[in-house]
Amino acid sequence: MRGTIAAAALSLFVGSGCSLVTGGVRVEPVAVTSQKPGNVALFVAVSQHGNGVLGLQKRDFKVFENGNPLDNEQIGLTLLPTTESASSHATLLVDMSKTLKPSERKSLSDALRPFIVRLRQREAVSLYAFDGSEKVHLVQEYSRDARAEPEEKDTSMDRLLSFSRKDASTSLYSAVIDGAKKLDASLAAEGRPIQNGTLIVVALNPDSAGRVEESKLRDFIDDSPHHYFLMTVGTTASAANLSFIGKNGETRAGSAMTMSAPLNDVANAIDDDYFRNYLVAYCSPARAGTRDLRLQVTTHDAQGKESVGSYSTQFDATGFGPGCSSEALPHFARALPKEPEKEHKALASSGKPVPKVAGAAATPDSQKLSSAKPSADAPIAEPPSGLGYE
Repeated sequence: MRGTIAAAALSLFVGSGCSLVTGGVRVEPVAVTSQKPGNVALFVAVSQHGNGVLGLQKRDFKVFENGNPLDNEQIGLTLLPTTESASSHATLLVDMSKTLKPSERKSLSDALRPFIVRLRQREAVSLYAFDGSEKVHLVQEYSRDARAEPEEKDTSMDRLLSFSRKDASTSLYSAVIDGAKKLDASLAAEGRPIQNGTLIVVALNPDSAGRVEESKLRDFIDDSPHHYFLMTVGTTASAANLSFIGKNGETRAGSAMTMSAPLNDVANAIDDDYFRNYLVAYCSPARAGTRDLRLQVTTHDAQGKESVGSYSTQFDATGFGPGCSSEALPHFARALPKEPEKEHKALASSGKPVPKVAGAAATPDSQKLSSAKPSADAPIAEPPSGLGYE
């Protein structure tokens, strides 16, 4: 789970923690907080064998304090909506520096339209075009709409396809940086403490403008808290060494005529990142002192076999007392960004892993797409403080 949290200054302490992986289950903290009168909340990402675990229920979570299991009913353990504390925004950058045939333009539109609809069913989306100019060009802002469907009156694809190049070069690298900065601004405008940004790049050409050195862009992406997905279209872009742009997933389309399946893979990977997130809240029975906290998660496969993973940290219960409601909105402290993950896993357009064949060459439409795998030890960074929002 990607996420940054607005800086804050709390009086309650949440210590650094670690994840314990058993049976392939990984519980990674995005943010943890404790606050009077006794509220404890953990925003976590749950994955197994690199894939998000979806559909967990309250019964799948167990809390331990100082090694003692707590009763879920007694502590009021609940799963709060993640949207209450996290802003999510997707920015889509489409390369319009290449002249496309009418049939290619139609295929581009036909592929992008349902892709954008799928994204905006859970988060707002910004669509930008880029060419040889230093900055990207806004085409359309789409609001979040859980019931979004393709609209006949939507003219955004017409505006994208009628985009007139201001510069016949391709400034891919500067477009990525500018798009990420605009994504920062979109997330900040929503005002929530946890910010989950996704940048998707559709590249038809490699960078030819040279405004930004490749090493600078690599460092920028490595340091960025956002998730980056790349789709190269055609042999020119696919032959270039651009995979580093897809930090969290990279795929290829042989041409603009074959974009739909690879874009569906991108959407699957973004969904996997989004739906692995859980906001677990409870009321601690502690009334003083530092508590060792362990959140245990149990998953079940189709045969009913259990796998367990957990995350451990500490919190200060000084001043805790009665009157806690686990339904209260948590106030989160800032967490350190995770180390960037370099590994990708191959996916077919069905979203299923593709076995690697020794000596096999990649076809133009082959996909390498993954969600970021959490680090094994992701500490909560800031000695807390609490920043909330109304």
